[in-house]
Amino acid sequence: MAKDGKAKAKNESPPGLESKPWIQMKTGLIIITITSVGMGVLTAIQAIPLKGWAEGILWGFLFGALIWAIFFGLIFINRLLRR
Repeated sequence: MAKDGKAKAKNESPPGLESKPWIQMKTGLIIITITSVGMGVLTAIQAIPLKGWAEGILWGFLFGALIWAIFFGLIFINRLLRR
């Protein structure tokens, strides 16, 4: 019985310190998709008159991809810190 009590005490965290995600991963992916596409389109619209079609679209892709890089980078850092 002593083992069960110790194991139970280790697995239970104080009520205020439980960390639950505030949105689901699926919802987060949808939000990041919309944000990255929007950022890419807005960047391309601004860059095309100045740089031309090819370079403007590439700048749009770059800024859209940076949104994803930040998203996955923060997930990676979060998982490292929660170990």
